[in-house]
Amino acid sequence: MLPIHPGVLLERAIIARGTDPDHFQREAHIPRKLLRLVLSGERPISAGLAMRLGRIFGTSPWVWIAFQERFDKSF
Repeated sequence: MLPIHPGVLLERAIIARGTDPDHFQREAHIPRKLLRLVLSGERPISAGLAMRLGRIFGTSPWVWIAFQERFDKSF
């Protein structure tokens, strides 16, 4: 099984909230380019972004960091 980039999981979480990436980007105050790069798998989820996602989704930032670490270790 191929590893899943956390950007894919983030996109699924955004859609599960009933919104789209553009609206989410504005709501979360995440730069458009950064969100696009994370969703496409070109950028990792940084600690700062993990903290922001944790607040938005009501999770620990460690959840997002763990997703990224699991992906990174798969190579």
